[in-house]
Amino acid sequence: MPPYSSPTPLEKSYRQELSRKIEQLRGTRAAIRRMKAEFEELGQRSNLPLPPELMGMIFDFYVHLYRQLPEKLLLVCRSWHALALSQPTLWTELNPLEQFGLTVIPSWTGTFIQSRIDRSNPAPLKVDFKRFSRLVAAISINEVAALPTFRPRIQELVINHAPEMDYLVGDQPMLKSLIIRGKSPLKRLITSPEEFNLAEKKLTTLRLPSWRKLPIWPDALLQRLHTLEVALSIDSCAHHEYWTIIQKSTALRTLRITLRKGSPPVLAHPSVRSLSIVYSRSWDARQVRSLEELRLPRLEELVIETADLKPLLELKLVETLVLSLRLTLCRPHWDNIDPTTTILWVDNVVCFLRSTSRLREMEMTAPSCIVSGVLGALETDKGLCPGLKGFIANRPMTVGTRTEFEAKLDQLRGAGCQPIATRCNSAADSWSFSIAAP
Repeated sequence: MPPYSSPTPLEKSYRQELSRKIEQLRGTRAAIRRMKAEFEELGQRSNLPLPPELMGMIFDFYVHLYRQLPEKLLLVCRSWHALALSQPTLWTELNPLEQFGLTVIPSWTGTFIQSRIDRSNPAPLKVDFKRFSRLVAAISINEVAALPTFRPRIQELVINHAPEMDYLVGDQPMLKSLIIRGKSPLKRLITSPEEFNLAEKKLTTLRLPSWRKLPIWPDALLQRLHTLEVALSIDSCAHHEYWTIIQKSTALRTLRITLRKGSPPVLAHPSVRSLSIVYSRSWDARQVRSLEELRLPRLEELVIETADLKPLLELKLVETLVLSLRLTLCRPHWDNIDPTTTILWVDNVVCFLRSTSRLREMEMTAPSCIVSGVLGALETDKGLCPGLKGFIANRPMTVGTRTEFEAKLDQLRGAGCQPIATRCNSAADSWSFSIAAP
């Protein structure tokens, strides 16, 4: 081993220079990263015409209000690309068929859905694959359901086919709305209810289809419901099951019932504030009965859609105060309406209005001859709905009678009734005016 020799002056000088350079470079890599990040942020600020918060609001309107693809935002510039990817709520729509206007499911559907799920995390999801065929849905459901950030983030779920019941499995703290379409999902709920642990679901909205047998819904789930929609059309013997669900849902605020094959004569509930009764056009008044009595002490809004006079003739309001009424008369052949039929409809609408003494607002969709007849009754009979402040008449269902309707408006104006507003759009014509004299 060679003996140790002390460094020469030249070596000492070189070592000192190396130490000085090492000291100068210490921490440089982190500093460079910080400077790059600041430079990129500065570049983004200079490229965005508005503050990022305001741009995020515009992006949200672009995607959710105007139904545009968020992927388009990624192609504008790097700043928009970064901002769009940082906004999870832009990516919560998972249905590629609807957004792209497709009729055939493309090969990239799985990649698209997985990308949307990843980019939307942790925002709540609205899941409705109604346009998927059963075959494709059955193949892709397992892969989608297996994604760890999918099921726990579902907030609104629409189940169209039995295989999609896999989306209802597991802990789902965000789930608030469940809509079930068709009988096959109900069958799976009936055969294996323990698989879905329904008692732990924090649902506030539930919509059920019509079927001859329903699964047993836990009382804990029903007692949390605020909105319930049911359809009664298959087997009248099973209607009591639907009525039991309604009665057990003690916190209900909104109830919608579609009737095709009759119902129990009395509907009573302590908390319902908004009730919709829809009589299907296939409803046969000769074979079944309509609702005969409402006992809803907290009811404020009542919606009735009917193609027959019987619901208006038989329905009685007992301890039920209605503040807002929306009435839709939906017969399929209004074009051939004759004067006798018109008078009959007007008389029955007026008769029903006599039970709504505290009515403040009314909206009516019907042929203009019927609407003008009801207006005439309101004009001549001051005791009919004395508290009525507003009346909205939607587009008449018959063509050629608008002149008659406008003539009735002129009569009301001549009698001292003050118009509130007149509006018209491409979707429908509607008139809104006050019944009360100035």
